[in-house]
Amino acid sequence: MSKGPFLPRLYGRNRHWYGSLVGPCLLEGLLLHVNEITDDGLLALMVDAMPASLWTADRELVLDSSAGVGLSGLRSPQNAYVGRSLYDMFRTTDRSHPAIAAHLRALEGESVSFALQHGERYFRGFAHPRRDPRGQVVGVRGFGLDVTAEQLAWHSLRRIEETLALAQSAARLGSWTCEVDSGWVTWSAELYALCGLAAHSEEPAMELLLRFIHPDDCLALEAALEFAREEQKPFVLDTRLTSADGVERWVQHRGRYVSDEGHSARLIGTVLDITLRKRAEAQTEYQAHYDELTGLPNRKLLADRLQRAILHAQHSGHQMAVLYVDLDRFKAINDTLGHEAGDQFLRSVAPRLCAAVRETDTVARSGGDEFIVVLPGIASIGEAGRTAERIVESFANPVTVAGRELYSSASIGISVYPDDGTTPEELVRAADAALYRAKQGGYNSFRFYAAATHARAVDRLELEHALRGAYEREEFVLYYQPIVDRFERPVAVEALLRWQRPDIGLIGPDRFIPQCEETGLIVPLGRWVIRRALEQLAQWDAAGLPPLRIALNISARQVLDPQLSDSLSEAIAATSIAPNRIELEMTESVVMGDVPGARRVIGELRKLGVRIALDDFGTGYSALSYLKHFTVDSLKIDRAFVLDLPADRGDAAIVSAVVALGHAMGLSVVAEGVETAEQAALVRRLGCDELQGFHFARPMPFEGLRRVVPRWSA
Repeated sequence: MSKGPFLPRLYGRNRHWYGSLVGPCLLEGLLLHVNEITDDGLLALMVDAMPASLWTADRELVLDSSAGVGLSGLRSPQNAYVGRSLYDMFRTTDRSHPAIAAHLRALEGESVSFALQHGERYFRGFAHPRRDPRGQVVGVRGFGLDVTAEQLAWHSLRRIEETLALAQSAARLGSWTCEVDSGWVTWSAELYALCGLAAHSEEPAMELLLRFIHPDDCLALEAALEFAREEQKPFVLDTRLTSADGVERWVQHRGRYVSDEGHSARLIGTVLDITLRKRAEAQTEYQAHYDELTGLPNRKLLADRLQRAILHAQHSGHQMAVLYVDLDRFKAINDTLGHEAGDQFLRSVAPRLCAAVRETDTVARSGGDEFIVVLPGIASIGEAGRTAERIVESFANPVTVAGRELYSSASIGISVYPDDGTTPEELVRAADAALYRAKQGGYNSFRFYAAATHARAVDRLELEHALRGAYEREEFVLYYQPIVDRFERPVAVEALLRWQRPDIGLIGPDRFIPQCEETGLIVPLGRWVIRRALEQLAQWDAAGLPPLRIALNISARQVLDPQLSDSLSEAIAATSIAPNRIELEMTESVVMGDVPGARRVIGELRKLGVRIALDDFGTGYSALSYLKHFTVDSLKIDRAFVLDLPADRGDAAIVSAVVALGHAMGLSVVAEGVETAEQAALVRRLGCDELQGFHFARPMPFEGLRRVVPRWSA
């Protein structure tokens, strides 16, 4: 074994001490080298070059020889302790003394290390058995090393580490290192604490740290670590961390690449708990954008929401509205009961306003008893009017403040983009002006900025109220228009809704169906149509009249009604009408907005056994693509392509093409809007299977149908 490298290994650049005095492995190596040296002069020089001592003793522990620095810490003459007992050298009479106990065990054949302290000096030693040529233990060889400097350095390092750990704990700051080449990772005790783990309870690793990072932030942290390693640049990143005990906190990661001379390249980083700072920032952000009294957005956030709503309206082509809400007679509450009662009243009003609008709308407090509501993406001014009406109605019930019931009402001014303004300032100013006129006309009301707009909105609201009353009073009736085959024999009827309004008379669907669609009234009204039409068809069958199919129009809102299939199934069961006699007509526009949803609903309806017809075929932008996605039974050619027949050769070509397409796909084709004998003859010649229009019969009530169709069939 080479002897040269020994001293450099001990005293070279890697001379470090971690958590103990000289490690046993170093002493074992040292002793191995010492035992290999047979030249006493070389041995003496070697030991004399170090802060060490070397000795031998017999089985009685009487020293045969000694060399080097005495273990008392004072340099003694060569062989100063020869002939004396080890008890004298270690200044003890106790057999349990670490050095004596080690030598006694060496006499039993063991190699034993020991540590001791003399005054302010620290030593580590080793006792090894001496054997004769027959292997019998005849004494001991001992070695001692003065490690005072290293021990003091270790104590100093420990104090620094303890101070650092205390500082990290106080600052909630954890740290880590990661060797780039080996991947060896260390964590500070505080980093374990941040992760909710006991110190050193798990093997530290970057993967372990990532395990506690919020899933939405993991990729960002991984990218930051990779950036620091590849680019050798520092990074700062805030993420959420959920500790093992379930506590979620915000932490800030800082890391950088380090490559010191003499050390392997490594990443070092800190993890700082910034939860309190984040909370303070969030609170500051909240205070900057929300009203302290009501918790509603303040004027600053309102300006942002207004601008966003305008931009959305510009890009979508929709309208948006601004409602300026003022509480009537609020000053009387303040003057009578005091400002504290007024504040409580305002706090109670805020949730009422929020409950009257959509989740996508904004209710902000402008100041005092004034509020501004932003309605983005409205389809018509009617939506703004209905919202204003709900807000007015929300004040019908009293607000309880300090045990007293207080009544108030709201006056509202409404402006609409782009008619009344195109900037936030213009819209708010117009709504404020409309509010002034609303108050002039009496409290507890709303008014639009433009007189024409106000009149239209009022008309729409009156129509909506009348429609709801009509539904409750059963003022709706069904009319039926026959559908004939190529030989002009009745084969089906289409059910058409009419409104028998007492003060006006019979109203066609174009006057009220759009409003029913907008308000959602079409859903319950559509269920009534299905039920009533099947009941009357059952009466038809009971009278022994020729069997007919019945066609029912299904609107866009109905297609998305989750109860459509159930309501149809219940009506079929109640009337015993065969499902294949029921045909549901849907326009291309019905399914254009939500193809996947429509496909699911149509699939459910098909399972009931009903027929599906694609109405107004050819008027949409992607009719052919719909035929791939939806299983239908028939196509109804829109009346627009029949109106100018037979004069318009282009329309004739379109009808011919639709018939060819439908027949190629196994579908029947119906021509709508046939009003003359010439049109009827042409569409028959072009191949239409069924025809419908005024030429054969106008829509009629059920009783009229019962009189006409039997004679017609005969």
